[in-house]
Amino acid sequence: MAGLEAGLTVLAPNTELAATLRDAVERHHQACGRDIWPTPRVRDFASWLREQYLRRPSSAAPALRALQDFEERELWRCIVQEDTRGGALLEPAAAAAAARRARQAIYAYAIPADAIAASASDEASALLHWIDGFDRRCRALGCISGDELLQTFAASPEPVAWLDSPAWRPAAARWLTQHAQRKIDPAAAGGSAATLGDTTPLLCHAANPTEEIAAAAAWARENLQASADFRAWICMPDLNLRRPEVIDAFDAALAAPRFGLTDAHGIAPYAVAGGTPLADHPSVRAALEILSVVQGSIPFERFSALLRSDELQAVAGDASTAALLDVELRRRAPSELPLRAWLALAERVAAERSLAAVTAVRRLAAALDWLEPLRGQYPLSRWAPLWIGAWEQGPWAARGGWSSTEYQAAERLRELVAALAAADQLFGPQSQAAALRLLLSAARETAFQPQTGIPALWISGQNADPWLNYDALWIAGRSAESWPPPPDLVPLLPVPVQRAYGIIGATAESQLRAALDLQARWLQRAPRCVFSWADPGEGRSAAPSALLSPQCRPIGGAAPEVRPHWSSALRRAPKLEQLIDARAPPFAAGERTRGVATLRSQSRCAFRGFAETRLRADPLSRPTPGFSDRERGRLLHAALEHIWSSLGDAAALAALLPAAQSQLIGVSVAQALERICAERDPGERWRERERERMARVLAQWLEVERRRPPFSIERLDEGREIARHAGLEFSCRIDRLDRLADGARVLIDYKSGLAHADWRGDRPDNPQLPLYALLHPDTLVAIAYAQINAAACRFVPEAERAGIFEPGRRGTHIEGAANFAELMQWWRGRIESLAGDFRDGRAAVDPTAQACRSCHLQGLCRVGAGLGDSDDAGRPADGDG
Repeated sequence: MAGLEAGLTVLAPNTELAATLRDAVERHHQACGRDIWPTPRVRDFASWLREQYLRRPSSAAPALRALQDFEERELWRCIVQEDTRGGALLEPAAAAAAARRARQAIYAYAIPADAIAASASDEASALLHWIDGFDRRCRALGCISGDELLQTFAASPEPVAWLDSPAWRPAAARWLTQHAQRKIDPAAAGGSAATLGDTTPLLCHAANPTEEIAAAAAWARENLQASADFRAWICMPDLNLRRPEVIDAFDAALAAPRFGLTDAHGIAPYAVAGGTPLADHPSVRAALEILSVVQGSIPFERFSALLRSDELQAVAGDASTAALLDVELRRRAPSELPLRAWLALAERVAAERSLAAVTAVRRLAAALDWLEPLRGQYPLSRWAPLWIGAWEQGPWAARGGWSSTEYQAAERLRELVAALAAADQLFGPQSQAAALRLLLSAARETAFQPQTGIPALWISGQNADPWLNYDALWIAGRSAESWPPPPDLVPLLPVPVQRAYGIIGATAESQLRAALDLQARWLQRAPRCVFSWADPGEGRSAAPSALLSPQCRPIGGAAPEVRPHWSSALRRAPKLEQLIDARAPPFAAGERTRGVATLRSQSRCAFRGFAETRLRADPLSRPTPGFSDRERGRLLHAALEHIWSSLGDAAALAALLPAAQSQLIGVSVAQALERICAERDPGERWRERERERMARVLAQWLEVERRRPPFSIERLDEGREIARHAGLEFSCRIDRLDRLADGARVLIDYKSGLAHADWRGDRPDNPQLPLYALLHPDTLVAIAYAQINAAACRFVPEAERAGIFEPGRRGTHIEGAANFAELMQWWRGRIESLAGDFRDGRAAVDPTAQACRSCHLQGLCRVGAGLGDSDDAGRPADGDG
């Protein structure tokens, strides 16, 4: 505080320490009762150098432009990928990152190029070649990298102080020693053993890494409950790999409302250092997605997600309207379309269904209007205003209701776009797709940490000196295998050079010295320290680091509960009285069945019959490429209806010449396609493929029909009929009824998929044909599925006598009945029973052996979870009523 009040800029070695120091300054002003105070001049060294470089007076303006971080990354990628020797690299992007890190180390430790060249290794040769290419490219572009900025300052441009920290690298430390006004040492931890109690470091051994995180979260909660002023620094060395798990554990312990369904989550009393990719934040993700869908065709799933996204709704009610439109589109949409075509289809369907204006569609159209006019290749400075205009018309139109985090993320994206717009010289003219790739790459590689107030707990992923004083520290990952850390060599730099110039991770000895120094600093930063380690799992155990003092004592208390803890809370809950209610209200007069589908579901599982018919628990449709199974079934029915309306009987079929048959099939398929495509048109390519497929299949089927004994068509898809059972009405639609030469009749139902005799037994898998048979029982001697597809064309019959569908083919067992009339009496009893159960509200979860494999209701009935993932799950049968 003395340095800041004296007008000094305080410099920290990294952004994390600068952020914690700014928080400490704000906490100091608040403790002094101040409402306002000057913004503290606390900077991380790299940002300060760039800021001072850009602030030079015009008379001494630098001729070279300072590269942004994302510009350096892209430039390194280009250098490595353009190098002829880069063709042998499995991961050029990783090689570029390694070369950049090596060059940073060269400047940070003042390593001369001659020392690297002397090693004469392939890696060193490639590194020097790439560095030379990078330097030449920078000179050609009139740019300077961040590594070189320190060399441009012969003196400090303003009075500065710097923090004593082991994180400084030699070149920076030497410069600061020469030019800074003050070096600030950290204060020793306050208090004494008498006032603080026992200050012996504690040890915590966890059974696994997850339990170690839970233990740290539980410890933080207990201390915050004991003292509202408690402040702690927590080190999680693998934070970059386990950030979501750490956040979940600390939210469960300290901010449980974040797991709720309301928006009133509040601010958690902790902050996690490092941030997450900017592209992962909702307001940024929505903005980038808008740009990504502008060009080319996009699948329905992607448009559906855009249509329903929160960022495109103005008020809560808009989401419901968007969801209703989404359901309608699923029935009529092709698998993919350009965005403009999707919007036109959405507007047409919304108008037909009398839906209110859909805000998401309007905002998407407005965003698209901003992006469409500019075609060709332009500098990034031309693309940038179009992007921002599209965002403000689309996902950012509702920014008035944003949270602080959403607003901060969007502003950071604006800054990133502004930086891109200033890089025209580096990137040159770019197409819209190429410019977007640069933006997406920059957003993914830019870490963002929102400011959420002054946290009581700071969670860091670095083995570093926290510098500030805290009430307590928790240092995780202190097993013998990981502490001291193993050598961490800089890729591409020769190992002897790294050792000679003191790169800390170059040797085990330097890592040991650094670990001992850090451990001593940790013990000075807080009167209470906890060191923890975890077993790696799978039955293996881990020992504590030998660096931990023998005077450390184990931490007390039971092993913490791994959180979120709803499962363990459920186990501890008192046993409740269970009441299984498998009876729904009786079927009311105003309700309607779903025809055969109701009886089929009731037979497979009574609960399924109740849920699908009375709760309307239907699976959402999903547009597929080409024609769906249901649409193919309707095409087949429509084509065959036209064919048999033209022929009428077997004699006409037998007399049909090949050319006439081909023409008849062609006309029938064309009419069927026209009828189906009026509702949903998958496109010309799919229409043509289906036309050819249907023509082949129908030709094969007519050959099967030619082998039958003489017959005539008595009834051909004459519309809906009503079957009445147990006082209920079931709508039916019979495909075809044939009359044989002796006056007997045969009932046929077309199937475009695989078919089998699924009507047998007391609980038939599908009572469709028995229900149809009971509508026309007179002189009926057989029923059959007509399986018509490319795999096989055949009849699947139930027949009381031989030769009905093929000369010489025997009749079926008809379930042991004396004749077909007796079998139909059995069918009547079964259907009356099923209809009566449904009418009376019987809804027990009692599936047949295979029922769950084609069911989508496991999340509702809670049995058979995981079984409904077969290929035919939830697929409706062709031709059902």
